[in-house]
Amino acid sequence: MERCALVFTGGKGPSRGFDKTLIPQCSYVCAADSGIDTAIDLGYTVDEAIGDFDSLKNLDMLKEIPHRRLPREKDITDTEALLRDITSIGMESYVLVGGGEGRFDHLLHLYTLFETYGPPLLWFTARECLHMVKDSKLFSEPEHTTISVIPALARGNSFVTSTHLRWELRHFQISMLNQSISNMSLTTHFSLQVEGDPVFVSIPFPQ
Repeated sequence: MERCALVFTGGKGPSRGFDKTLIPQCSYVCAADSGIDTAIDLGYTVDEAIGDFDSLKNLDMLKEIPHRRLPREKDITDTEALLRDITSIGMESYVLVGGGEGRFDHLLHLYTLFETYGPPLLWFTARECLHMVKDSKLFSEPEHTTISVIPALARGNSFVTSTHLRWELRHFQISMLNQSISNMSLTTHFSLQVEGDPVFVSIPFPQ
C-alpha cells in the first residue's frame, strides 16, 4: 500500500464541524507551524510538527507533540521543510490541508512547491477541495456542482476531455495560460481524462 502523509499547513483550512470522512486515512499525520491548530481543531493527533511556530496560537501545545523547531530566519518556509521531511522518510504521496486564502505570496509559493515535491492527491482549503487527476477520474457529486480545472503544476501542460459537463472539454488545453473555470456538472457523475501533466479539479464546499 502506498505510504501517504496527511500534511497540515498554515493558511485557511477546514474548521471544526467539517466532514472528516472527506479526508482519507493516512499513515502519518504532520503539521507545519500553525497547521497544528487546524489539525487539533479537526481532532487529529499529530505525529510530528516542524516550524518556527511564530504563528501558533498556543506554544504549550508543543509539549504534547513531537516537533523540530526551526530558526525564524531561514531560507525555506516551514511547509517546504515539512515536505522535505516526508520525502526523506519515504512518503510516496500526501494529502494537504490548509494553505487557503490569506497572503497571496504564501499561497503562490506553496503552489510552486508542487513542482519539486509533487502535487497533493487532495488539497482541502477553507472553501474548496482540489482533486489531483493524473490520467482519468470518475467523480460522484450532486447535480449542477460547480467545478474548475486548473494545472496542478506551475509549468504543467495538459489536454483534458470530459463527460457530463455543461461546457464539455474536448482535448482542452490546461496550463497557466488556459483553464476551465466555473464549469458545471449535468448529472451526479462526471469524468475527466487527462493527457500530459496532472491537473486539479476544484470543487467548492456548499455555502
